[in-house]
Amino acid sequence: MIGFVIIDSLYQNHTLSHYGWFQVVDVLLVNPYFNEELDKSIFRYPPLGIGYLASVLRINGFEVDIIDCTFSRMDQVLNNIREIQPKIVGIYSMVTINHHALDIANQIRNEVELLVVGGPLPTLVPEHFLDIFDVVVLNEGEETFLELVRRFLNGVPWNETKGIAFKHDNGQILKTKKRPFEKNLDTIPFPARDLFPNHAYQKYWKVLHGYTSTSMMTTRGCPYNCDFCSNPVFGRSYRERSAQNVYEEMVEIKQLGYDRVFFQDDCFTLSPNRTHELCDMLIENPIGLNWMCLSRADTLTQDLAEKMYQAGCKRIFFGIESGDPRILRIMNKQIIPEDAKIAIQNASRTGMETGAFFILGYPGETNDSLLRTVNFSSKLPVDYLSYSFPYPIYGTGLYKKVRNKITNPEWRKQRGKSGRHQLLFQSDFSEIKLRLAKHKGVIQHQLLRMYSHLGFACEIVFENISDRILSIMR
Repeated sequence: MIGFVIIDSLYQNHTLSHYGWFQVVDVLLVNPYFNEELDKSIFRYPPLGIGYLASVLRINGFEVDIIDCTFSRMDQVLNNIREIQPKIVGIYSMVTINHHALDIANQIRNEVELLVVGGPLPTLVPEHFLDIFDVVVLNEGEETFLELVRRFLNGVPWNETKGIAFKHDNGQILKTKKRPFEKNLDTIPFPARDLFPNHAYQKYWKVLHGYTSTSMMTTRGCPYNCDFCSNPVFGRSYRERSAQNVYEEMVEIKQLGYDRVFFQDDCFTLSPNRTHELCDMLIENPIGLNWMCLSRADTLTQDLAEKMYQAGCKRIFFGIESGDPRILRIMNKQIIPEDAKIAIQNASRTGMETGAFFILGYPGETNDSLLRTVNFSSKLPVDYLSYSFPYPIYGTGLYKKVRNKITNPEWRKQRGKSGRHQLLFQSDFSEIKLRLAKHKGVIQHQLLRMYSHLGFACEIVFENISDRILSIMR
């Protein structure tokens, strides 16, 4: 059956809605991120997780569709769900979009036969979701969700599916046997990219940046144990796709009309041999697709940086987090500030653009460490500099440090420039002080980039004055 709906123009290249029609499907997957401010964040990418789920379901013969809310409004999304009339709806959730996930679920609860939620937050606290949802898919979802869908649609008891949580008739929360991680990532089909609103993403990137970009994942997990990261909470593991498999997906992305791809791996350069192998493929058989990635500060050698640049890497980001060695030890980052300097120099010498991320106000932060981080970061020769506040994700070491001081249960994006970051717990510093520290770093960095070649010392004057102001603030 096919139902007619009015489609927002941004969705014009969606596989079904390109013709102004949505198909009534077995399964509908929803990404509840609403780009309410249409801000200029460089990280505006499609939901790869549900893209993987969709491709696995399609290969196994199920009718599936995706609603990515990024370029839509809540009323449009709800109308589309009701027009599609899916038997099963799966909604993705994480800390920053959980309020939207719950809102959608509440409004369609009585119109769907099976309501499913998955993602980082439901995996960590499934009990918080089972008053609304029928079932939580835990950890990686491809095989679990496939089994759940197959059982439900075939009339077989779905509560025997491995890797789920659900509420028993007596109100008890039950978890089934844990499903092991997929060891061979090459066996997982590429995300169903034709179900994403590619035209909208391409238009967004073209207008703001002059080129188009999308994302992909080439690894899962991380062998490190950073204090603030949720990866270890799910079980420490690290698996990577082969260079050949990555190359083939890049070809597919290029065929969709994209100019760049962003590798969203926690550390793309963690395996130098694989990175060299992929770069050799891209050099010997060019695709015409440039790329960007994330790296640890202690994994990028000069040799590797040069090979990556030759293979099309235009920008690399580093999660440095602090310029103070003591705070880095508290975070368990296993790097020192000097590592960051060397890595950024290695990348910059090749012609690559660089970016760096820092966290302000971590538990244990002092006036001295805060100023050290801001002044260290603002002097780095990076093209992109980002500051955030600590986000205490449930189950992390950071969460355990501040769980008795949490003032806001979850982070929500708010309108206005000052709402991009929120302090979610009672800190030794006020949120106003941390915001001023953030602005101090950004201004110092801009002054240095704009005027240092002219011999002006205005950034030094600004640093000294702002240091004094921040030191007397709480």
